[in-house]
Amino acid sequence: MNKFKKISVFFIISSILLIITGCSSKTNNPKKSINVTTSLNFYGEVAKDVLGNHGSVTSIINSPNVDPHDFEPKSSDAKDISKTNIMVYNGLGYDSWAENLTSNNKNIKNINVGKLMNKSSSDNPHIWYNIDTMKKLAYKLAKQFGQLQPQNKKAFEQNAKNYVKKLQPVEHKIDNIKKSKINKPVAVSEPVFDYSLDKLGYSVADKSFEEAIEKGNDPAPADIRQLQNDIKNHKLAFFVVNKQVNSKIVTNLTNLAKNNHLRIVYVTETKPENMKNYIKWMDSQYDEVLKIQRNNHLK
Repeated sequence: MNKFKKISVFFIISSILLIITGCSSKTNNPKKSINVTTSLNFYGEVAKDVLGNHGSVTSIINSPNVDPHDFEPKSSDAKDISKTNIMVYNGLGYDSWAENLTSNNKNIKNINVGKLMNKSSSDNPHIWYNIDTMKKLAYKLAKQFGQLQPQNKKAFEQNAKNYVKKLQPVEHKIDNIKKSKINKPVAVSEPVFDYSLDKLGYSVADKSFEEAIEKGNDPAPADIRQLQNDIKNHKLAFFVVNKQVNSKIVTNLTNLAKNNHLRIVYVTETKPENMKNYIKWMDSQYDEVLKIQRNNHLK
């Protein structure tokens, strides 16, 4: 982020903080209705399921075309936040704007999902690709909602259990993939899918390469050559590519993988518009891995 953009974001957030402070006296009474704001829509899905009909949930980022790293909140976002009792954001430097907007407002209870998962700022921020994150968030939300509305505590707890139960088919698929995994490492364009790969029992072959791409740097020539050789020599189970990021280096490697008949799993950092919910989104990507493994075992 360049100097002028940092100044722009500073003034935007400062202005919005004034709006939030001015509206704080209008914050809804949680005894009547709990209002939740989430930085990302898939966290909003969990909140809606757990909250039920006892309040409302607003997700600031709903479009897959918005980069959460560079997002600049608008005054309309401040209006939503001013009514919020609970703010849910990813943390780990992924959506710092959300943390900045609410950190000084005592009327808002913040849930930093990264901290909830005992992660630090140096860890991979794409923690929603660990299905345990969503389970832990559901139970955390139930606890927070129960504190705001003790009369509905049992309902929130049951809603959280019901949500976690909906995740079970995805967990079963993960277990099946792990049982029949290909005994080779995986190459990835960047660390979006890494938590899932860990759950599936796969190791990442190109750690240095993926970290460079994630940080917006050019990978070292030696790392590129190594990945090219791994592709050509069929040393990889498959190649995971984040299709929301444009990179000439990754495009060239993707074409090389296709030419050498290395299967590609396309993933996305944010939930695609054609996916009904988080569960469908995750399930579709695990299906791609499962298909690759089945085809491999048929050879």
